[in-house]
Amino acid sequence: MPEIEDLLAKARTLGEALAAHPSVQGYYATQRAVRADQVAQGLLQAYQTHAARMHELEAGRQPVEVADKQKLRELEAQMAGNAALKALMRAQADYIDVMNRVNQAMDAPLTNLFQPEKPA
Repeated sequence: MPEIEDLLAKARTLGEALAAHPSVQGYYATQRAVRADQVAQGLLQAYQTHAARMHELEAGRQPVEVADKQKLRELEAQMAGNAALKALMRAQADYIDVMNRVNQAMDAPLTNLFQPEKPA
């Protein structure tokens, strides 16, 4: 039976392999680029603030004005047109795909533990 140290060593090896994967490296590179881009940061902040305000209105069952909805659409369009944010969204999709596939591969052996034993 593997000891915890063996599992941790394998986990570190997996972490190192993930860190070296082009999709993971690309994701972190685009995150750094967005953090360095003041325009992208401003768009993200404005979008998050406005979206939170709209969610608060909806949660309080208060009306959301047409102008508020339009402002949110405008912010979304501006974000979609920002090169750094577009690159981040593409990189994020690739990163999520890699991580989902890794999680599925790790989960497969564990799923067998939940299967009922077959009668002999």
